[in-house]
Amino acid sequence: MAETKEIIIAVIGYIIALISPILGIIAGAIIFFTQRDNPFFNRHGKLIIVVAIAAWLLGIALVAMGVFNAP
Repeated sequence: MAETKEIIIAVIGYIIALISPILGIIAGAIIFFTQRDNPFFNRHGKLIIVVAIAAWLLGIALVAMGVFNAP
């Protein structure tokens, strides 16, 4: 079982990925590459990157469909 500190870091990574996909990709990569020996961080680092890319693509799709105006 993961420690509380590890869970908090993972949750913060997911929040960053949803708010700012570019920073989410960076945060996920940092977690993944610096904690390679920890299976919890290894898994969640990859998932944070995937969530950030999905949020980025969703944002692009919403702007392209005209739901949101590009700034």
